[in-house]
Amino acid sequence: MNTRVHKRPPRFGTVVMLGIILALWLCLLVAAIPYLAIEVWPSLGAQVVDLARGVLGDQVVAQVESTVLQTLDEFKQWEYGGAGVQPVTPGLSKAQPVPTAKPGVRTVTPQGTETAPTPSTQPSALPSAPVSIPIPTSTPTPPAWLPPQIAIANPSTLEGQWAPYLWDSTGWPVAYRAYFHPDPTRSYAYVVVVAFDLQHTQLHFVLGFDEPASTVQVLRSGRIPAQDLKVDSLLAAFNGGFKAQHGHFGVMTNGITLIPPIEGLGTVGISDSGQVQIGEWGKDFTPSPHWIAWRQNDPLIVQNGQINPHTADPDPKVWGYIVYGDTATYRSALGISPDGQILYYACGPSLTLPVLAHAMQATGVFQAMQLDINAFWVHFEAFQADGDQLKAVPLLDAMKGVGEHRFLTGSSRDFFYITTK
Repeated sequence: MNTRVHKRPPRFGTVVMLGIILALWLCLLVAAIPYLAIEVWPSLGAQVVDLARGVLGDQVVAQVESTVLQTLDEFKQWEYGGAGVQPVTPGLSKAQPVPTAKPGVRTVTPQGTETAPTPSTQPSALPSAPVSIPIPTSTPTPPAWLPPQIAIANPSTLEGQWAPYLWDSTGWPVAYRAYFHPDPTRSYAYVVVVAFDLQHTQLHFVLGFDEPASTVQVLRSGRIPAQDLKVDSLLAAFNGGFKAQHGHFGVMTNGITLIPPIEGLGTVGISDSGQVQIGEWGKDFTPSPHWIAWRQNDPLIVQNGQINPHTADPDPKVWGYIVYGDTATYRSALGISPDGQILYYACGPSLTLPVLAHAMQATGVFQAMQLDINAFWVHFEAFQADGDQLKAVPLLDAMKGVGEHRFLTGSSRDFFYITTK
């Protein structure tokens, strides 16, 4: 007599559990692909990430994004971990040419030493020699302004050394640029800082045609207004903050509040007199008819010159449903000097939020807030004449071909731009 062995079919609960595990792995794989794609195709990768957030939810995608970025960072640490590896030097795009000195003017170096006028000067990406600046002979010869020395500046190298970057139509340097490596554990991480002289420049804010999303109906072109698209006026433009759904950060423009402000969040504001202020809502900012625009984006990372001790906290309720603060990725920030006269924009790859905060503090900012993150959304363009048209010149070579001219042709995200006064 044969005895048959009957195999017990898997329990229904076991099948369901295996199905759930498989589905989660597939979701994680699908969600991870965009972040790997960002390294190769930044524009396509960024769009797929947004799609994944809509399907899987912000919390799941934020976790996957952090995991993928941490894995990529660990690979970079292995790649650059060998003895004698030199820090990565950022590829800085060439800035606007210095305007030709006009007849009847004399030139003066940033140190105040007079030189003979030159017909035309084309600076290098990081000029080491003084740049001639035309000054009318009818007025005294003032020394060119210079941002305060960066705390980690190295006199023997270009690390942390300010170089003229943008000029107004008279040849006066209205912006300087510097770079340095703020993270001793990552030789491939660097910060590039642009310092604007707010006595001679003006900050403006523009809504993207999609973000920040709001039920309030307003005109959204996502472009710099026509009246400011002038060769002798428009200087630069750079990215704004996170999408509205990642924290419902408050925003107001042209006197219209699209998203109500949140108490305690870092805020950049522009008044009707042109004054720029960065601070904490409810402490440094209060509602006023004199504000023509303000934008919130997380708590301040530097407040009253001190670093926020919570920058590494993985709390989405504090920092928005994006990657964790201790995750190394492209990041950007905006800061202001103690006297409110210098505006600082900073960005760079492989930066954690604590490192970005330390970099801003080393630069000398009094208040600073993080802006957008990731390789595609962190973007800065200077503008120069190309015939009778404006040409966008990205701050970094790595930004070339990654959504260039987005601020001229239309941006889906909000952004800031700078003009001369």
